[in-house]
Amino acid sequence: MIASLRSHRRGLAAGAAILIAIAVGSAAILGGQGAGALAATPGASASGAPATESASTAGTSLGIAEASPSATPGSSASPSAGPTFQPIDVFAVAPLPLLAPSEPPGDSIFHLDTGRPIADQSTAWLTLKAAGQVVLSNGKIGLLDAGVNPLVEPSTGNALPTAARLDLNWTRWIVEPYGSGKDAAGNAYNDLSFWNLCGPGATTVTLYYWQQLTGRPNVTGTAGYFLDPYLASGVAWPSRGPSIVVSSAKGRLGTYWSGSARASGFTAHGRGFLMSLAMNVRPTGWTTPGISIFVDGKGKALYPTKGTPPRNIQAALNWEASGHAADWVDTYYTTVNRWDPTLARDLTVAVMLDVGRDGVPVVAAADTYDLPNWLASTARLTPHTRHAISIVGYDNTANPPTFTYLDTCGRSCNNRGGNQNGQIHVISQAQMVKAITDGNGMGFIW
Repeated sequence: MIASLRSHRRGLAAGAAILIAIAVGSAAILGGQGAGALAATPGASASGAPATESASTAGTSLGIAEASPSATPGSSASPSAGPTFQPIDVFAVAPLPLLAPSEPPGDSIFHLDTGRPIADQSTAWLTLKAAGQVVLSNGKIGLLDAGVNPLVEPSTGNALPTAARLDLNWTRWIVEPYGSGKDAAGNAYNDLSFWNLCGPGATTVTLYYWQQLTGRPNVTGTAGYFLDPYLASGVAWPSRGPSIVVSSAKGRLGTYWSGSARASGFTAHGRGFLMSLAMNVRPTGWTTPGISIFVDGKGKALYPTKGTPPRNIQAALNWEASGHAADWVDTYYTTVNRWDPTLARDLTVAVMLDVGRDGVPVVAAADTYDLPNWLASTARLTPHTRHAISIVGYDNTANPPTFTYLDTCGRSCNNRGGNQNGQIHVISQAQMVKAITDGNGMGFIW
């Protein structure tokens, strides 16, 4: 049985005497180290899960044992859910230092972002999320009843498939706009920030499936002119900033992007929504627009943008998935940080829950050095860059087990490893864990 999440809001609030901030890597940034940094409805089951292969769920290797009493929701950080379910460790304590070796402690982009305050998620809700009880089923977010095994398809009672992949016909062509060229209206531009939009890209891929399953947000239809938010953030336009369309009457217009348009030599999808996320989106409580960072902690314009912190990706996912609800913070997504001691198991289970059960991707904050489509001719030439990708499939029966992922950084952004526009990538699960826990990896948002 599934209960409405909103019907539990008051109870969750009452049980949350302590609030926990979900911060990733001390505000570390994805896609901030230069170029390459950072159509079909999904086939789905009754719960929205796009299972392509079915078999029984692997048992004890995923932390499942036979039945034991379940804890009261919200009673502790380590509840049981039906058969003993090892909670995903969203409460892992951060070690010190937090920054990657390549990041100097004084780097000005690592700052408390007062314009985009970190939204605290309640301990009670996080406990339910960790136990796999927050579910997307039949287009609605709800909670599994106490005692229900989260690794079971809610409407059928069948174990989740050991292999599943979302429909990628539309999302594989979500490719970030190039740093120079012509926009969807044919206007010439040059904007180096466009090379660093992997965070909005991975978020756009993920929210496409929410649109298909819930009717929101409008990933496929968002269109318009989008302007780098320097003036909207209260700072002057960089003296050597982007070259974009200028109107004599209205000043700078920005670049024009739409839901689908032929640009850069192929039909790209979702660029209007991607740019809206990067430059315009403003969840309740934010005074600075966009999830990408265009201004540092000292109020200095950054050109190009230094990328997108995972905390902002999480905020945008919850804001849009909630339909801009007042209580958007505790909607569906939270973060598992790279220091989670059981991350290898937790990532596999999280992908099974999100992709195999609920029909939506997981966003990974990875080190490009460990991703096959970033591998240069030699290891020395392969970059260590923070990067956001979307995990859209898994196969626990493969040898070795694999994940499927999409990378919105196209061929012009990254020409290593045979990377191509519209490409679907497969990686071993162990290698994905390495990418997430390596020097510039940061965790995953599920």
